[in-house]
Amino acid sequence: MPADWLTAAERADVTEKSLGRGLRILGIHYFLYFATLAGAVAPLPLAVNIVFAVANGALIGLLFLIGHDSGHSAFVPGRTMNRWITRLVFIPCLHSRSLWDVVHNRIHHRYTNLKGFDYVWAPMSKGEFDAAPLLRRGLERVYRGVFGPLIYYWIAFWIPKLVLPTSPESRNEWRRHLPDTLFVVFVGGGMVAAIGVLGSWLSPDRALWLTMLLGWLLPFAVWNYLMALSIFLQHNHPAVPWFDDPKEWTFYGGNIRGTAHVDLPFDFLPLFKWVMLHHAHHALPSIPGYKLTDAQAKLIEAYGDDVVRYRLSLGEYLKIVRACKLFDYDRKQWIDFDGRPTAPPIDLDAHGRDMPKDLRVARPLQPAAGPRQVPRRSGRVARPSEDAGGQRRAGGEPPAE
Repeated sequence: MPADWLTAAERADVTEKSLGRGLRILGIHYFLYFATLAGAVAPLPLAVNIVFAVANGALIGLLFLIGHDSGHSAFVPGRTMNRWITRLVFIPCLHSRSLWDVVHNRIHHRYTNLKGFDYVWAPMSKGEFDAAPLLRRGLERVYRGVFGPLIYYWIAFWIPKLVLPTSPESRNEWRRHLPDTLFVVFVGGGMVAAIGVLGSWLSPDRALWLTMLLGWLLPFAVWNYLMALSIFLQHNHPAVPWFDDPKEWTFYGGNIRGTAHVDLPFDFLPLFKWVMLHHAHHALPSIPGYKLTDAQAKLIEAYGDDVVRYRLSLGEYLKIVRACKLFDYDRKQWIDFDGRPTAPPIDLDAHGRDMPKDLRVARPLQPAAGPRQVPRRSGRVARPSEDAGGQRRAGGEPPAE
């Protein structure tokens, strides 16, 4: 529960939204998006166009992160303004605001790392993998390989869950989702067409297919890769557990034990650094990204070694990819496709705060922009309770809707 790691005054501070700061962040990133878009289709050497196209894809991702916060009503004050900011910044990534709310707020945040409910990079069990058709097994091998993020988000999420209300969790409410779907189709589609017009005006001698490749397809592929990679890193790690039994799952197990704090190897792109401080966001989604550094530091102070934390590098990424193929839900252990253990079983008992200080794991990382290392305090973990109907009540702020 937020009260377990934040005082009332701290919670009021970290959840306070700033209209001026939010609009400034929005304006800067949309300006950079249009600037890199122009560079991608301008009459420049092809290599320079490609650099701008990759940067434009990164800007699509950064705009999405603004929409992520505003989708939680956690970017600026006021739910209506947050909703319209979400629609605005979701135009380049072609996402429906209301469908994203279902996938992210209602499902992922409410049942984090509970397989059968949360399907964001949910690992298959050995039995499930062996029973899957040959094509599905091959796809899973690709998904959980080094190049998996190149295709995962395109296939598993984009159109079937975030553009058209056709998925099982949204089709019964398709009328409610229809306005945002039409907004994506017509406004987002209009922006894609405008890229072709802009490129033809700036570089009339360039073939239209090449203009669209540089101005839309390549940036969109970069954005998809960054999105899939980010959510993989946030919820897949040899020390991060998944659950398939609702009776075993807890809010603490899913949202504190079931996510990772990733220290990035570079000290720029603040929006991306903030979203990788993932525990505080899951524990209290109403915290704006620009307040997550302080909130995450206080959470680490409260929960100690229960917080999975590492610095991202190529070697660390390859280690995670090699380990996180399938998951043994009974033993709480990552295994490979042949069923061999790739990591030790995960001890689900909370141990980070009550362990004597001389037995705690030293955590020397001190990233320039990441959470500070602070002394840990003792206290007991507040577990989710159940109401009369058996419905779990998750700790922390409820989703935006």
